[in-house]
Amino acid sequence: MNQYRTYNCSELREKQVGEEIKLAGWVDTVRDLGGVLFMDLRDQYGVTQVVVSSDESAVDFAARIPVESTVCVSRKSAFESK
Repeated sequence: MNQYRTYNCSELREKQVGEEIKLAGWVDTVRDLGGVLFMDLRDQYGVTQVVVSSDESAVDFAARIPVESTVCVSRKSAFESK
């Protein structure tokens, strides 16, 4: 799509599991559960929940991002549906 995103928020589906994805938007909500951080990333198309739990330094870094900050996140998709 562009250098900051490969998909819009709320556009990810199961077929993207394992694919390298980039999302860009602003931080809407952050919930830190001590070792696992949930961040709602919003753009004009919707909301996607980003989970940060890979290591303690990544969680600490993400926890310091202020709400309403504009960010770009990149990672392999690990979409789960229930």
